[in-house]
Amino acid sequence: MAGSIGALIADFQPYAHALVDAAGAAGLQPRVTSTLRTRAEQTRLYNRYLAGQSQFPAAPPGRSAHEYGYALDMVVSPLDEIDAVGAWWIEQGGVWHTSDRVHFEYPGFDWHDFYSPLSPLESAVASIATPLPVAIGVTLAQWVRDHPQVQPLVNEMLAYGLPLTDLWNVELDLLPKWLKDIMSF
Repeated sequence: MAGSIGALIADFQPYAHALVDAAGAAGLQPRVTSTLRTRAEQTRLYNRYLAGQSQFPAAPPGRSAHEYGYALDMVVSPLDEIDAVGAWWIEQGGVWHTSDRVHFEYPGFDWHDFYSPLSPLESAVASIATPLPVAIGVTLAQWVRDHPQVQPLVNEMLAYGLPLTDLWNVELDLLPKWLKDIMSF
């Protein structure tokens, strides 16, 4: 993971420097731990979070502001002071939440502006996927089990970081739109 402010989008960089400088001026020894991330890095962090191996949340791959240079993670010492830093960041117009205390984001980021609902892999899957029947009571897991020809595609989607296993027990008619689109629903 890049920890360099220079890896952030150009508009964010002066504000990121101001954040680090303000925390330093307060004697909090700021340390930027992450800025721009690759999809693979985000996938690894997301999987660690889902497995309970990380105390910090991670967005699903493709939806993280880090992947587009709109966010940085920073710790301070003592870490108890991070809420004060977050409050300062909000006063400056930045985005910060107590649910992810080390995450500081440039305002206006919307992953929908960058992430196509159908990545190249998902588009390939969609082009050969078997249409899902609209059947109340049939779950995604049951449908995959009954259509073994799609199992290699499901395995590939899981390896790519799509959160399908979170949806195994969801009835087909209740699946999110992005998944219905992929599977020609």
